[in-house]
Amino acid sequence: MQFNDVFITVQGAIADSCGIEKDTIKPENTLFNELGINSIDLIDILYTLEMEHDISLTISDIEKESRDELKGKPFEIDNVITDDALAVLKRMMPEIPSGKLKPGITVNDLIYLFTVESLCKLVINKIERKAKQM
Repeated sequence: MQFNDVFITVQGAIADSCGIEKDTIKPENTLFNELGINSIDLIDILYTLEMEHDISLTISDIEKESRDELKGKPFEIDNVITDDALAVLKRMMPEIPSGKLKPGITVNDLIYLFTVESLCKLVINKIERKAKQM
């Protein structure tokens, strides 16, 4: 699946759920800080994308994939993301400026760094995994 195709569905889901003009939604926008999406909106957006693409989505999928890649090393200690996990996240999410994925960031802070592009990549990853299982 092409990024632009998924971006259009993500953009539409955000616009419909939050009343934001589609043409103002850019891949680099953060979901919570720049677009003002709240957790209820996010649930609605994820549900819309699940129905559109026949997949199952959770934002915690990024954390799960990171934990899998760490192969038993801790992802976080006392809610603070470890250096090893930061390295994995930087590889998985290059769209997030590296200065924002820095030592001391907490698991709770991570959600505020998610961009529209991050959400698109999550959808693409789920679609590709589903296709491989078929």
